[in-house]
Amino acid sequence: MLKNVNDYSDCYLVYNRKSTDDADNQKNSIDYQIGQGLNLAKNNKLSIAPYDEEGFCENGIIKEKHTAFKTSEISMRKDGTMEYKIERPKFQKMIQKLLNKEFKGIICLCWDRLSRNEHDGIIIKALMDKGVDIRFVQANYEKSSSGALHMDIDGMFAAHYSRVISEKVKGAQEKLREEGKCIYMAPIGYFDEGSDNKPIDPERAPIVKRIFELYATGEWSLFQLAKWANKQGLTTKPIRRKRTKDEMLSGLETAEIEKVSRPVNNKTIENILNNPFYIGKLKIGRKNKSYINGKHQAIIDTSLFNKVQETLKSKNVCIHYIDKSFFTYRNIIKCSCGRSYSPYQKKGINYYYSRCLDGCTNKDKNINEKEIDEIVIKLLEDISFTNEEIIEIEARASLELDSISSKREKEFDDLNNERKRIYADLNYLTKNKISLLRAGTMGIEEISNEEKKLNQQIELIENKTNAHKDAANEMLKYVITFSELVKMANIYYKNALDTEKHEIATQVFSELTIVDRKLSNIKAKEGFQALFARHSVISGSRGRIRTDDQLVNSQLRYRCATREYLVVFKKQKCSKTFYEYILANIAFMSNIFRLGIF
Repeated sequence: MLKNVNDYSDCYLVYNRKSTDDADNQKNSIDYQIGQGLNLAKNNKLSIAPYDEEGFCENGIIKEKHTAFKTSEISMRKDGTMEYKIERPKFQKMIQKLLNKEFKGIICLCWDRLSRNEHDGIIIKALMDKGVDIRFVQANYEKSSSGALHMDIDGMFAAHYSRVISEKVKGAQEKLREEGKCIYMAPIGYFDEGSDNKPIDPERAPIVKRIFELYATGEWSLFQLAKWANKQGLTTKPIRRKRTKDEMLSGLETAEIEKVSRPVNNKTIENILNNPFYIGKLKIGRKNKSYINGKHQAIIDTSLFNKVQETLKSKNVCIHYIDKSFFTYRNIIKCSCGRSYSPYQKKGINYYYSRCLDGCTNKDKNINEKEIDEIVIKLLEDISFTNEEIIEIEARASLELDSISSKREKEFDDLNNERKRIYADLNYLTKNKISLLRAGTMGIEEISNEEKKLNQQIELIENKTNAHKDAANEMLKYVITFSELVKMANIYYKNALDTEKHEIATQVFSELTIVDRKLSNIKAKEGFQALFARHSVISGSRGRIRTDDQLVNSQLRYRCATREYLVVFKKQKCSKTFYEYILANIAFMSNIFRLGIF
């Protein structure tokens, strides 16, 4: 039973605090402080209140484990009064009771047990001015100007001590960062085994990598990707939640709270996709967005990360749904008013319906899925070259391939020279990073940005170099072969499975605009825009390939991102099914337009 607090108006409380900033030594231990406080009370015949309150004190003894250095922000009301929140819950409650005159005063070891910041120091001095008797074991402040000066000096030294500790911690962290070590908890996909050891989590890392790959396609929303990740068993890293105010008052240690993993959500996925840690980078500080190279192993390559960043900036059109029935063209076809066609089934037949905006000119809002199939087949036919176009390409090839090959050899030499220069610059930055920082020539952010810029240049040069390794006549053969393949794909598409139609269609375009059951516009994927631009996909009229001073029209500069696509292109013909062959070569063609070949 709690006693009436009025019974203790002539009694004292003993306040003891163990700082989370201090080393664990005898002077700062709770038991040592209690012993010294009780001795002071005994020697000065002061009564300790036999007061118990759950989560606050026991027999008049207050035990608090909390830093006294961190402070909250000060705010001002409209009437001019200032507000300041006390961060320590037990200290806050003790101040309230002393202001209410429920106790005569408190006993404490020394000034820095009560305060290590100016704001709390002002509160303590205000209490003393109001007549609250505050006794210190290791100090006696006289009620004079000398005593006030003594108190001010102790307060300044208490705050200075915490500032010194803070500077030492920041200095140690800075040293670890310069060594490429991680001073914070690694993200999902890594284990935490010290600042210099962040090994890859074999269970979570493959799922994280797949998340990047799926989102880079531009066909997944964060919400649906989170649902997919949860089905794969991905969870957050086990962490402890923050202590509640009641738990702080009861003295519950943070280490006593069990670590718990939780399902991921769309915000978790967004944080993963935005985190350069997965490409081997470390963040400098919490507020700025500067990064340095870390010593941990990257999960994904830089090119994939950069592609994801570009995808994040654009508005994705989600065509993959985890919790909805499958329809071949779900969220692919739209009306001119911007509304998507919603799929539904009636008597075993798939239809799509658009709930258009007011004023939309689309009068026929329903369309049969077979009608959409015919539209897609017509689009695939538009990709292939006509016989006239092939004859024109081959005719120009016999005259221009030799000059093109010679030009590419010169470009190859230029690329090698450029690569050597960039590597020399990178090597200089790596070897002289500390010297540049000390001299003030470059800051950490400038060095990080310069390294990022050079690495991007190297990646671009490597891609161009790989593309130039294939002879021009081989590239021409691949392109013409692909054209013939697409003609066969049209026939195959009519009898393909729904899932196969979906995958082929989404390789070529991201959106079809249909008005009155007719194709109004298309958004082609990268690589196919030039093929469709040869003629009008709406009217079906074909144009002529113009070849003024190059093998093909400037709209048809065939580009290849990496040699791996060529390897896939050559091997798929014999080792895969016709459907897989089509997909492999559509992927090849969508990447053949990125780097200059001809």
